[in-house]
Formats: sequence, C-alpha cells, structure tokens
Amino acid sequence: MNGKIKKSANGFTLMEIIIVLGVLGIVAAIAVPAINNWLPNYRLKGVARELFSQMQKARSEAVKRNTCVIVEFENAAGGNRGGYKIFIDDGEDGGTASDGIHDDGERILIEREMPSGCSLYEASFGGGLITGYNARGLPFGNNTGSVKIKNEKSRYYQMSLSNSGYPKIKKSSDETNFN
Repeated sequence: MNGKIKKSANGFTLMEIIIVLGVLGIVAAIAVPAINNWLPNYRLKGVARELFSQMQKARSEAVKRNTCVIVEFENAAGGNRGGYKIFIDDGEDGGTASDGIHDDGERILIEREMPSGCSLYEASFGGGLITGYNARGLPFGNNTGSVKIKNEKSRYYQMSLSNSGYPKIKKSSDETNFN
C-alpha cells in the first residue's frame, strides 16, 4: 500500500443521481393527473363489463336449472350507490316459484353494491326494477329495458336487454347519446 486512493469507474456520481431523480419527478408530475382521470373511467368500464357477464351467467343458470333466475336492481338514492341481486326464483322452501320476488328459501347467486365512485342511477324494465330469464333463456315476463351506471367524471354506461335476452353495453359522455 502506497497511500494512494484508487479511483474506480464503477457507480454513479451524485450529480448523475440528482439529474435522474429530477427527470423522474417531472415524469411523475405529468403522469399522475392523467392516471387520476383514467382510473375512475376504467373502474366504471369494469363495473359495466361485470354486470354484462353476470347477466349472461343468470341466463345460462336459468336454462341449466330449467327455472326462472331473477335480477333485481336497486337505484342509487340517499347516499346509496345502488346495486343488484341475482337469485333463483324456484319457490324453494315454500316460496312461490316464478313470481319475481325473492323468498327466504330461494338461493341468491350474487349480490353486488356499486363500488365507490360508481352509481347505478337508473334501472327500468317494463316499468319496474326487476328483470331476469325464464327457463328458455328469454326475458322474464318480457321485462326488457336498461340499466344506467355512472361515475363522478361524467362517464356513463347503459346495459340494455333485448327481446331475445341478450345484454348489450353502450357508453356515453353526455348521458343521452349512448353508442
């Protein structure tokens, strides 16, 4: 050892680290607002797709079990975000089958409340909040109609049910023109 400190070419200088952190900070400052706008719309799209798939599942369950499967919606009101319940309307344990009313013994397949930031603000099926499928996979009681959900960023989705029982999703940014 001769007392000299050997300089190594490995590693980063303090100046290089500060520059990289500065660039990362600028990129983060630009990206965070975009992500904050994107996330609520992405969440709402996920809710719409889940509702679509649950409607398809209700239809297949009705055909598979050869009985009615009902989808009962609840509109948002008084701080409630709304939601839906899907149950087998088979009159189990002394209930009345195919009446569109959930009796105590009838099995609930799924019960969902809208997640925070989303609300089910309008459901209308033949003038009521109930639709579903009969044993042939057609709309229960010919209750076709639609459900509308929204987020706080003024994005809207509508899930409509056709006469053949097929659900369809449309979106809108103004609540009137769904496509």
